[in-house]
Order: sequence, then C-alpha cells, then structure tokens
Amino acid sequence: MTAPARPTRRRFLQTVSLAASATLAPCVLAAPFRNHVSGGRKLRVACIGLGGKGQSDSLACASEDIVALCDVDFERGRELFYRYPQAARYRDYRQMLAEMGNRIDAVTVSTPDHTHFGAALMAIELGKHVYVQKPLTHTIAEARILKAAAAKAGVITQMGNQGHANEGTRLTKEWIEAGVIGTVREVHAWTNRPIWPQGVPLPGPAPIPETLDWNLWLGVAPERAYSPALAPFNWRGFWDYGCGALGDMGCHLLDAAFWALDLRGDATISAISEGDHSDVSAPRSSIVTYQFPRRGDRAPVKVVWYDGDKRPPIPPELGPGAELPEGGVFFLGDRGVLYNSDTYGGSPRLLPEERMQAFTDRPKKTIPRVPKSNPHLEWIRACKGEGPAPGSNIADYSADLTEMVLLGNLALRAGQTIEWDSARMRCGNLPGADRFIHKSYRLF
Repeated sequence: MTAPARPTRRRFLQTVSLAASATLAPCVLAAPFRNHVSGGRKLRVACIGLGGKGQSDSLACASEDIVALCDVDFERGRELFYRYPQAARYRDYRQMLAEMGNRIDAVTVSTPDHTHFGAALMAIELGKHVYVQKPLTHTIAEARILKAAAAKAGVITQMGNQGHANEGTRLTKEWIEAGVIGTVREVHAWTNRPIWPQGVPLPGPAPIPETLDWNLWLGVAPERAYSPALAPFNWRGFWDYGCGALGDMGCHLLDAAFWALDLRGDATISAISEGDHSDVSAPRSSIVTYQFPRRGDRAPVKVVWYDGDKRPPIPPELGPGAELPEGGVFFLGDRGVLYNSDTYGGSPRLLPEERMQAFTDRPKKTIPRVPKSNPHLEWIRACKGEGPAPGSNIADYSADLTEMVLLGNLALRAGQTIEWDSARMRCGNLPGADRFIHKSYRLF
C-alpha cells in the first residue's frame, strides 16, 4: 500500500474539529485490538521527540527496530541519530507519519504537552500503536477525544506514567481494596515541583538557534517569538505549552489513588496559590482540593495536592521529628495510614512502622504483575499480541486519569471553586471555564 498523502494544514485542523465535535457524544465501544505485529518480527517504531524524556523513551524501545526519528531540533536528536544511523530523520511528525506509512507499526510521543494530542491523534487514526508521555493531553477535551479515538481504532496505547507498572502501585490498590486501613477518607500528595520558573511573565525574544524549527516547536500554540526561557525545557510553567507542576507530576503521584479509589466522575475542586499567575503562567506554589462524592458503594473522599513549597500536615503516625521527602502520598483511612515516600508509587508502608513490621498476614495478590515492572516492555508485548492491554492505556485508564489531574488546573485557572459535571464535560457553576476545557489551534 502507498503512504497516505501528506496532511495539509486544513486537514489537520479538520481532524481536530471533527474529533472535538464528538467529545460530548455517547461513549464509543472499544474495537477489538488490531494490527498486532506477529510472526516473531520486531516492532517498527517511530519516535517523536528525541531530547530528555524522548531519548529515554526511544532507548527503552531499543529491543525493537527504530525506523524513524523526529524532532523539531536536530541538535536534540544528535545522540539518537548516531545510535540509529539507518533511521529516517524528520522534523515534522505529520510528514513522517504520511511518508513512512505502513513502514511504521508504533509511535512514541515525548514532546512538550501542547503537542501530545496532535501527534498521538494522527498516529492513532492511521492505525499505529502509541506510547504517549504524561500528561496525556494539554486539555480535558483533548483527553476525551483521544479516549474515543483509541477505543475506535483498537490500537495498543500506553501513557508514560511508569509507576503504574510498579509492584508498589499494585500493592497499594490491593491493600486499600482489602480494607487494610479501612475506608479511605483523605489522600494527601505533594511534590517539590516546579523546578522550573512559574509565576513569571513571558520572556523576551532571542535569536532562534539554527538547528531549531521554531514554527514546528510552537505547533498549534499561539505564534510567539523564540526564547531559551521557553525551549527546550522551561515551557512547563507556561499554560500555552505545559500543565505546570500538577500536570507534570499528578499523573505519577495521584495514580495509585485514582486507581484504588476510582476517582472518576463529578467532583468539586478548589485551589489556592501563591506567586503571580494568569493566563500566561502557572503559580509558584499551590494547594488543590478535590472533593469526590459518594460513588456507588464508595465513600466520599477528599484528595489534596500540594506543590512548590507547600506540604501536608505530617500524620503523628510517622513519628516525632519526621521530615517529608521531595514527593509522596498519604492515604488516611478510618483504621490506619498508608504512606508512600516514592513519587512513582514504589514503596507503600503502613504507619506507624510497628504496624508495618507486624503486617505479615497480607492480602492476596489479585492484580497481574508487569514483567520487570517495565511499562515499555508491557506496551511492546501487547503490540505483539504477547500480553494484555497495558494498564495505563488511553481508552480504559490514562485519559480518565489525565482528566482528573487537569481538573486541578481548571480550578487554578478559573480562580474559584468549580463544580465538575462529568457527563456534560463542563463546570455547572462556571460556564466561562469552557475556555480552559477546550483550546484554539493555530495553523502551522
């Protein structure tokens, strides 16, 4: 088969527009998984985004055939170009996906947040399996669109919240479901992020590096002059490109709580913050409180997020003089406390320590384990039909987790408590918040 024609700007925006029109449509039934790579051959992988996390995602697929490499800045791709000299090189993922066509089986997307959606959606609609970094999307509407697209296409998907594959995350869910700490009433999660500037104005212009295609880096974001204070790293603190500290770490630190407590559906979310912020930049620090009502037989639960220099009260069960690590989670139940001092959910422990030492009659392990706790291997095996769908797949899990996380940013940006109506995908008490649920897309 010949490769599809290179997508035009009009076609790209039509795709976004048509998909967006389906965000409030009834749920799409998941199609059977398709396009498994069989016969023992390797997966042909194309990598979009080659610096930082993009480099590690690409190297994590080194057991397969890396057939194409794409980055808007070839300097960022230098090491991978050297490692995979046979791989085709591209700056524009649209051109790569169109020209490579059926020579690609699967795609990794490891770009700034604002470009996850376009790359992942195009790959999914072309029938490619995708591994997309967290947060899955830049907006809640995009998460809904990708969820529907992944279900319809029947491809294998995974979000890069690697802790979901951990033993510790599974233990947390099993212990909570077994009632080890009773009914969970509160969850407190914190991070040392941001470790990049937030609560700052947009930087001034600077000359564009010769190796960088700035127009492609901006993608669908508003046109703006290049600055090294935006790319390649500090974009996370600016709303046009990133999702701030909560978007960066929430899909890690809130993952176990979301999974164990099924934090989907309606919620009331409030936020307080410090540091100048506006439609330009996320705040320097924040506390975001989610209130989830009773959900079937699940009790109401409060989830509180802390970032910057904010931290939760330390439970007395942690002991006198205790200090908190850079990131972690407390689950407060009516029969005890479960503590995880690892950002990626790897080390759950009961408090106080004496209770953990006496915790010998542990609940049965009911959740299948991921080989080597390796999410990339989990995805690759599923793409080959050698394993089940990845745990953090888009259609069943990661789109919903991303939505829950981004609701915190919605409350931050709205500047007041919001009442989230999940079925209608809107804030019932604040129609003006729609501009943060959706976004406009620049032609590029």
